[in-house]
Amino acid sequence: MAEFFTSKEKQPVKSLGLLPIGVVLGVWFVLNFLTDHLEWFGTGSFYRFAADILYVLLGFTILFSSLIVYSLLYLRGASTKGRIIFSLIVPLAWVFKEIWRMSAIFSWGESFYYALGPGPSGLFIIQLFFLSLTEMFWRGREKIKGKTIRIMTAGPVISLLIFAALVYFMLFWANA
Repeated sequence: MAEFFTSKEKQPVKSLGLLPIGVVLGVWFVLNFLTDHLEWFGTGSFYRFAADILYVLLGFTILFSSLIVYSLLYLRGASTKGRIIFSLIVPLAWVFKEIWRMSAIFSWGESFYYALGPGPSGLFIIQLFFLSLTEMFWRGREKIKGKTIRIMTAGPVISLLIFAALVYFMLFWANA
C-alpha cells in the first residue's frame, strides 16, 4: 500500500492517509448500522425524525466521501493511483453490502448483476465526475499559490468527457 504514496521517506500510519479513510469508512459503518436498527428509536415522530436524519447522512456519506478522502490524500501527497483507489472505498463498501443483502434473496450471480443496475452504476459515474472536479480544484489552488502547474490535464478532462457521454446515454438518449 505504501507504493501509492509519492514520498520516499517512512511515514507514520496516520500520515499515510489511513486515518481519513478509516474515519470515513467508520462513519459509513456506524450510520449503516444505525439505519439497520431504527427500531431502537421506538415508533412515532422520534422514529421518523431519526430515520430522516440518519438516511440523509448515510446518503451524503456514500455519495460525497470520495471528495473528502481524495482531498485529504491530495494534500498528504498521495499518488493519483492511490487517491483514486482509496477514495472509492466507501462506494465500493456500499455496493458490496448491497450485493450481500441481495444474496439473501437471489443467487450470487443475480446479486452481482444487481450491482450493474442504475443505482450502483450511477454512483460510480458520479464519483468519476467528483474525482475529476476535485483534482482540478486542488490543482487550481496550487496555481493560485504560485506553483507552475496545469489545471486541466488529460486525466480529468477525459473523465469529464466520459461522464458527459454517460449522462447523455443514460438520461437523454431515447429508449436507452
